[in-house]
Amino acid sequence: MTTKDEHDGVSTSGRRILISVNASAESEDALQWTLQNLYRPGDVLHFLHVVPRQEPATTYGAPPVDFLPHQNPNTIQKLAEQAQSFIKDRLLPMLGDMQPDPVVHVVKSDVDTDSIGNVVCQRAETLAVVAVVIAGHSKSEVGDFFMGSVTNFCLHHCKKPVLVVH
Repeated sequence: MTTKDEHDGVSTSGRRILISVNASAESEDALQWTLQNLYRPGDVLHFLHVVPRQEPATTYGAPPVDFLPHQNPNTIQKLAEQAQSFIKDRLLPMLGDMQPDPVVHVVKSDVDTDSIGNVVCQRAETLAVVAVVIAGHSKSEVGDFFMGSVTNFCLHHCKKPVLVVH
């Protein structure tokens, strides 16, 4: 596993595919779909997990704020470690001995849907991927209205093709 926090310099003759993941079964489904329908030998898979800057906003749907007086300074690091563990323990075993090795990007960002979606779209541009694969989560229209949808944001703003796996 190669871990990258910023832009990477991986050179390959294969295509680059970005899979936006979080710690969910839907992310596993998105990877499985990618392996069965999109991946070709020699392609490089890039896993992207965006770690929210403020945990309470993502947990409870609270609006993002710049200052939380009682936030544990180790929270962001712990979330990044949990993201890496999910990828290592649940996603990488699905790949077997695939070559080249996948690249893991764990990026710390703001918590609102637009900011996380922007990270996904910008990373897709930077990496010059052929597609962004993202899981479609089953939220109600009311949930999308109040908490937003990263998937919906990416569908409307990414300059690269976005494939939503349901």
